[in-house]
Amino acid sequence: MTGFARVSGTHEDMSWSWEVRSVNGKSLDIRLRLPSDLSELDGPIRKRAAQNFSRGNMQVSLNLQRGDSGKAYRINEALLDKLEKKGAKDLSILMTVPGIVEEVPNNLSDEDEKSLHISLLSSFDKLCTQLKSARDDEGKALAPILLDNVAEIENHVAAASSLAAILPETLKRNLQEKFDALLGENLSEERLAQEAASLAMKADVREELDRLRAHCVQARKLISEGSPIGRKLEFLSQEFNRETNTLCSKSADIELTQTGLALKSVIEQFREQAANVE
Repeated sequence: MTGFARVSGTHEDMSWSWEVRSVNGKSLDIRLRLPSDLSELDGPIRKRAAQNFSRGNMQVSLNLQRGDSGKAYRINEALLDKLEKKGAKDLSILMTVPGIVEEVPNNLSDEDEKSLHISLLSSFDKLCTQLKSARDDEGKALAPILLDNVAEIENHVAAASSLAAILPETLKRNLQEKFDALLGENLSEERLAQEAASLAMKADVREELDRLRAHCVQARKLISEGSPIGRKLEFLSQEFNRETNTLCSKSADIELTQTGLALKSVIEQFREQAANVE
């Protein structure tokens, strides 16, 4: 969601430049800086931005220069009166004091003002197009990184599946060693198998692994579809993390636990990259 764009425009004897800077954000947050006499454009500008973007913190500013036909001036009577009360009487000197003479920028007819607004909004649309292009370029660069994360998650899930497949035998061996140490004699094969089966059932992680594989399929599908998918990817990272936490809590094998921890590390990388996506 990071990007920058600048667009310039002219209308009769006026010129302007739009600038926008965009950084990551969970939702669309626009900070808009306009000349005071153009505040009525606030709503239309926000509406246009929302039509183009769904996420990101944006700082938008408009710098407008008007020609002589668009300028008028007035005396700041309050400031003038204040200075006169303090003893300043020479009007020629007073008129040079900053703030005494103020520019009143809008000296346009209603028709000219409406025409200016149309031109400014059209120029803002071009600004959105440029920013969207910049953010799309960033998204294209992120796609391979996200896909690499998904591939790494799939590798860890495959490793966890292999470890889970031999879990009953591992539990049986561990049980045998523990009972041998405690009782000094071997349990019957049938009793040992029953105990191992009971523990393996409690530590069964096949459902978690199946869901992790399904999440990987969904992640690849979303990435291929393109933006806006940022919120969906962040939600998916939460689901990845939830299943991995359950896997680690059920694990009765050190290697499976280590694989779960490696999964969590990759999922965090995936989540960080997803935060950059529209």
